[in-house]
Amino acid sequence: MFQLLQWFESEGIHTESIKIAELTYGCNGVVATQPISSDQIIIKIPLHLCIFSEDLLKNHYKRYKKYYPHIFNIDLNEDAEFNSLVLYILQQRDNEMSLHKPYFDYVKDPQNILSSTQEQVDTILDENLKITIQKMRIGLQLNFGRFVTFFKEQFKKELNYDQFLYAYQFVMTRCFGGDDHLQSPCLVPFGDMLNHHDKCQTKQKIIGTDLVFITTKQIQENEEIFNFFGEHGNSFLLCWYGFTYDNNIYDKLYLLYEDDQIKEVSCYEFPKCNFKLKYYKVCQKLLSLLGEQRFIQQSLKSN
Repeated sequence: MFQLLQWFESEGIHTESIKIAELTYGCNGVVATQPISSDQIIIKIPLHLCIFSEDLLKNHYKRYKKYYPHIFNIDLNEDAEFNSLVLYILQQRDNEMSLHKPYFDYVKDPQNILSSTQEQVDTILDENLKITIQKMRIGLQLNFGRFVTFFKEQFKKELNYDQFLYAYQFVMTRCFGGDDHLQSPCLVPFGDMLNHHDKCQTKQKIIGTDLVFITTKQIQENEEIFNFFGEHGNSFLLCWYGFTYDNNIYDKLYLLYEDDQIKEVSCYEFPKCNFKLKYYKVCQKLLSLLGEQRFIQQSLKSN
């Protein structure tokens, strides 16, 4: 950790009123060293440290995009940006001259559901989630085969599965998605030290030559400071990031009763909706499980 912090400082990362700390639930995170008011810049990260997939595809991997469009052309492969970041890690992780080597050296063993044994997966009760995990494993194997076939000349040693899994999971667990503030999916050294929560207190914005993290609410001393990975339920978080947390608002379903019958079904994605015809099948299955089949017929008639 000390070497990583030295690298952060030497490359111009600036922080204010925060520190990286070991948390009670067994991982590192970012906490406030003093009370912080809303709308304060707490982290400045020079853009040259961020690894943008768009930059890789337009510049460094322009030739690959031309000759291997099924891997690097976003019009043909929705994972093209993801794949460019994986290739960058594979090429730079063991490169002593790489700008990002201290960053890769610190992240020893990124893990998500792809690291789980079949016995561990078998303990999951959700059959649909098991199917998703199986598809993820198949996708991983297919991508590994492609990289071994097309890029073997790019590596000093023959690419093995463990090396590929490292890079694959590194991107899955640490990638920032492209949005209004970030030009494309990217890796953000130091920025990925913030853990996820739907009650996050920060937002990101590019100001000049820096990516900055700005507080969106008041933060107390010793309070953990969170980032927001997106509107994801625990199944997605488990698969991509390798964790879940209690009271995830994206997993909650709300039932409004009237006269002992369900009047309204709500969730985060469809707040206060009546699940009209286009949601009929979903609602029918749900209400069947709840023993309220008659509601769906009445609801459709009334609408």
